[in-house]
Amino acid sequence: MHLRPRIALPLAAALLLAAISATAAPVPAIVSPAWLAEQLAATPASVAVIDVRPGLKEYLTGHLPGAQPLAIDSTRSTSGGVPVVLFPWETLHLVIHRLGITRTTPVVVYGEENDLDAFYVATVLRVAGVAQVAVLDGGFERWTAEKRPVTKERRVVPLTSETLVPDAKALVGLEEVRAALEKKSALLLDVRPAEPFAAGHLPGAKHRFWARDLVPDGQPGAGSLRSDSEIRADLEALGITKETPVIVYCNSGHQASETFFMLKYQLGYPNVKLYLGSWLEWSMTPGTPKEVSPAPAVTSAQPK
Repeated sequence: MHLRPRIALPLAAALLLAAISATAAPVPAIVSPAWLAEQLAATPASVAVIDVRPGLKEYLTGHLPGAQPLAIDSTRSTSGGVPVVLFPWETLHLVIHRLGITRTTPVVVYGEENDLDAFYVATVLRVAGVAQVAVLDGGFERWTAEKRPVTKERRVVPLTSETLVPDAKALVGLEEVRAALEKKSALLLDVRPAEPFAAGHLPGAKHRFWARDLVPDGQPGAGSLRSDSEIRADLEALGITKETPVIVYCNSGHQASETFFMLKYQLGYPNVKLYLGSWLEWSMTPGTPKEVSPAPAVTSAQPK
């Protein structure tokens, strides 16, 4: 009697994930709860779902089916006195491999709502070499408001080891920003709230608070992302088009990750770069020029 050889469970799961990733349709940069629910209902292992809500307690209390927790500080730490600097690529790749993610794995990241942690982690995954990463519009709050399933169940996910190629050109450091400032080769976009922008910013920077991308309180769909056309109109009012070289920054790269993700991956602006060191690094570096100005008017606040 001939027995068919049995494939080890982790290997079988890895082969299944690879096959699904190879055949799955491209993942949009922003997905709705309905879109994600459809994917999970059709093939539960078709998407890697990452829960970035702060604190493990929230995850253990209840999370989206198949979700794995990832703390934002698993991607960054203080370096050389500069707070919250992104870890080296090899460290980030170790984190990604532990999540069982490959270059082609479709990934959806969610936070409590449309919060910055989700956009930051999604940006890090993309820049680190994962090709298909989306943010869940409205996060856990919208998912549960729509009465979609939540579970306490956790499952074993096989580790991966595939080589990832970072998109290092998507990020710029202090010297590159200094050169762009001197040569006036890029538009600098500060996405912090109006008050810290007015107190000090990079010379000549334009200002647009990141939360302008959200539907304001009191309007239908409050907290969800505004339409692409509305966001584009805002950007064009600042002189930003698809042809404009843009460097986005904030205080630490956290808020700027939302604007960077939206411009580059959702709206398809090819000439956008993210300055992760942002104002924390710039302001503590001797010799860097700073500028103060009156607080911006209506364009700096959330749309009314």
